[in-house]
Amino acid sequence: MDMDIFKIAAIGLCGVIVASIVKGYKPEFATYIVITTVMIIFTMILYKLTAVFEFLGSIYSQISYGKTFFPIIIKVLAVAYIADFTAQICKDSGESAIAGKVELAGKVIIFYLAVPVMVSVLGLIEKMLPG
Repeated sequence: MDMDIFKIAAIGLCGVIVASIVKGYKPEFATYIVITTVMIIFTMILYKLTAVFEFLGSIYSQISYGKTFFPIIIKVLAVAYIADFTAQICKDSGESAIAGKVELAGKVIIFYLAVPVMVSVLGLIEKMLPG
């Protein structure tokens, strides 16, 4: 079992406790504490994310069919994670309207990225149908 999760949990709990204490005195600083805590946690998992992308790169070099779709899938995953991450920070800061727009933007971008896949699938269906 990876022990990093305990470090991340401890940092998260410390961030929540400090933000709760500060919120009583200076609510505007509590948001900065939350954002700082999130960024610390994100940097801690960044090297693991790098390892995941290296693994995906090795898979990409080994596949022969569907190479055109692989980068699209990676981009869709990246957009989904970034949009969700940003929306959660906005919600934690009390800005649910901005969070909703970030989520909407993420969905629109994912749809935009999926258009080539949909066109390809529709072309394949068209080739398979008689007539």
